[in-house]
Amino acid sequence: MSGLLKCAGCNYRCIEPGDDDKGEDGYSSRYCGDCIVDKGLPSPEEQNFLTLVAGWETVADDEGSTISTDLLPVVITVEATTVADAIEMASDRLQAHFGTSVEQLYADDIERDDWFGLNERDAYLRLCAVFKGAPRLVNDEQLFTVIR
Repeated sequence: MSGLLKCAGCNYRCIEPGDDDKGEDGYSSRYCGDCIVDKGLPSPEEQNFLTLVAGWETVADDEGSTISTDLLPVVITVEATTVADAIEMASDRLQAHFGTSVEQLYADDIERDDWFGLNERDAYLRLCAVFKGAPRLVNDEQLFTVIR
């Protein structure tokens, strides 16, 4: 048991530390085999993914009035182990998906740092939830926008 990390699911010391898992406070960032099978938690391969759910901030329209955008919430799954890395990767995907001009945001010079307010920029999106693992999403384009 000496040198083993605690499972993030059951708190037992049963996981050998890996190169990418140093174990903050003695806990592994992974789940043990029992938790994966018994509790349906993500397998080690799925644990390297984070899914971000984000809603739109209010923006100023052409007349200077503050309005809510007419855009669906955004769901983005990226291969990352930290939320900060996931936001960086999601920003790249958002820039590729939407480009520099979005009519509903009243903006035509959007940069990648604008999506989540990186580097002290004003954010277009606010992070609402983060899920660990590779989720099975119901891709309903009437409820939210899935960005791949």
